[in-house]
Amino acid sequence: MLGTLLLAPDARGAAAEADTAHRNQLLALVAQVTALVLLMRRSAAAAEGQVRDELFNDLLKGNGSAAKLAERARRLGVDLNGPYVVVVARPEGGSLGRAVIWASSYTHQLSGLKGVEGGCVVLMLPGTDAGTAARAVSDELSTALGHPVTVGTAGPVKDLTAISGTYQEARCCLDALTALGGTGGTASPRELGFLGLLLSESPNTGQFINSTIGPVLEYDAQQRTELARTLEAYFASAGSPTRAAESLHVHPNTVSRRLERISELLGPEWLEPAQALEVQLALQMQRTRRALLGRRHDQAGRAIG
Repeated sequence: MLGTLLLAPDARGAAAEADTAHRNQLLALVAQVTALVLLMRRSAAAAEGQVRDELFNDLLKGNGSAAKLAERARRLGVDLNGPYVVVVARPEGGSLGRAVIWASSYTHQLSGLKGVEGGCVVLMLPGTDAGTAARAVSDELSTALGHPVTVGTAGPVKDLTAISGTYQEARCCLDALTALGGTGGTASPRELGFLGLLLSESPNTGQFINSTIGPVLEYDAQQRTELARTLEAYFASAGSPTRAAESLHVHPNTVSRRLERISELLGPEWLEPAQALEVQLALQMQRTRRALLGRRHDQAGRAIG
């Protein structure tokens, strides 16, 4: 049943009754043509939807070369410039089929892609704020289904070939949220912080370091500054710029200016207790990684020598 056509003629009297048969024939013909057009559109939409789902499935699994994936995306009109966020939604009422139908409409409206993996609906949506996208999906999908939805998310990412890694990160957020007893909630790497790292089955320390102090490390590398070292000294001196300056053998004003630059790079929230703890953990992880890489380099040099 595609719909109903109604004919409501304005004419009255014998002339209208005489035209009834003709009007009925015309109405039947219009109905057939309209139904045919709707069926053709539905078939075309279904075919395109299947092709888009296949592309997204390959993106999630990392199948195919970057060039081939980009060409397929271009043919389907998928914006290759991004940015995108990945959202993994798990219906808690067992209504996966209804969730998939909802996801088809939702991603079509937002020019995204959708797939199904491990009992969850996976969405690739345009945007830069993964947390906001997750909350929007949670609100709308839980309303449509009538029961809670647990959502993990990650991103943004601009390179389509990086969708697979972003999906794994979003999936880890979903698993961590479940382990923490947060069923029915939403979580992103930024919201979970190091808790997500600890609860993940395959911790990505590099991702945690980059998401926490990446701008500082990048600034140091580009400008040949010592912001990361200043951060370490600042925390080691219990948050005293004066004592940090003494350990660094610089003027206290220099430390103050560096801390201002760090606030510009990380945002003023880095001084809040929870984020400050994550910054300290990231600094320690980075220091440990640097020491391990240096040891490997030395061992490789001795082996060659």
